[in-house]
Amino acid sequence: MNRIAAVVAGLSLAFVGHSESLAETHTVLANNTAFTPDHIEVSPGDTIVWQYNSGYPHSVTSGDSCTADGLFNGELPNFGDTFSWQVPLDASGEIPYFCMPHCGNGMTGHLMVIDSSCELTRPDIEGPYWIPGSPQRSNLRDPGDSPLLDLALSVVDQDCLPVAGAWIDIWHADADGEYDKKGWGYRGHHFADPEGSSLLETVVPGLYPGRTSHIHVKVQGNSASIFTTQLYFPDVPQNDDDFFYHPDLEVTVLDEDVDGNMLAEFQFVIDDTNACPGDLDFDGEVGVNDLLLLLAAYQQNDEGDCDGDGDTDVDDVLLLLNLYGTTCP
Repeated sequence: MNRIAAVVAGLSLAFVGHSESLAETHTVLANNTAFTPDHIEVSPGDTIVWQYNSGYPHSVTSGDSCTADGLFNGELPNFGDTFSWQVPLDASGEIPYFCMPHCGNGMTGHLMVIDSSCELTRPDIEGPYWIPGSPQRSNLRDPGDSPLLDLALSVVDQDCLPVAGAWIDIWHADADGEYDKKGWGYRGHHFADPEGSSLLETVVPGLYPGRTSHIHVKVQGNSASIFTTQLYFPDVPQNDDDFFYHPDLEVTVLDEDVDGNMLAEFQFVIDDTNACPGDLDFDGEVGVNDLLLLLAAYQQNDEGDCDGDGDTDVDDVLLLLNLYGTTCP
């Protein structure tokens, strides 16, 4: 297990949420008096690396018509030097840039930020053995368990943005394929960190009769809806005969040792749209507590934002009052 443990120790660097797991890196060469390529499509969270490849020293300066706009500026004084810039998550449209020493020679480029969206994770049946009220814990193991599973999880919404503090409820069979139907064995819930990420420490589930190896999961973000699915493992022979199995729900195995101890990851994409915008405390109804929360946030922050415009203002007050007393669907 030493090799797996070493990988897990560096997990915070290798797996830190949606933006790095989904993002791409693009390389642009600074050649004489031209950027190659000079026009690329990027998504929020992507990284662009400019590299001095030929010609005289270059710069990479954001702006149009050879006028800097202050978004980014990097120098490439020597052959092989690089300058990196990450596209902000809220960026959109076209981002022009130029080489300051050679802009008069037409050395310009453009980044086109395309709309990013994530495909919702496929749901799956709940099954017969879910029990509400599981203990809060992300380590479900018992002493002597094997084979061990370290499962890195992340939760993002349909816009690929992390769902901070998402509730993740887990239950599955033990290594022999048996469910604990009376207690909390291999059952527990935990919450994602501010980046929407968490680490589940458990065992690789055994084969429950008639099923392949699988893990049951419920996930809830800021909306009232709870998403239910199952996770599966690649290259398990019983996958082909399991009616509920789907390859889209397979975890990605990052490492596995000779004893079957496994490090894997999975990203949930959930619809985190708040179907009840006035229910600020998520208790299922719009009432006095929601009004108090809104007034506390009024013109201070977005915690009372009912209409989704990014701030708490009179429009939110009017919307909440219009919904006051209603029960959320």
